[in-house]
Amino acid sequence: MDLKEARFKKKLTQFDLCIKTGIQQSKISHFERGYLTPRDDEKKRIAKALGVKAVDLDWEEIESGK
Repeated sequence: MDLKEARFKKKLTQFDLCIKTGIQQSKISHFERGYLTPRDDEKKRIAKALGVKAVDLDWEEIESGK
């Protein structure tokens, strides 16, 4: 599943995820749109906040900008 789908399943806004991870909301938006690729530490923080493993999120889809 991609980042946006996982966030919606947890009923979180980008701002909510920002607060939980300490990552700027604008960066989260860019990750979801494929404009930026999260660093490994950011992937781990996002996955933890969403209650999933980093490997369960489809980072390749994010990286390709789909």
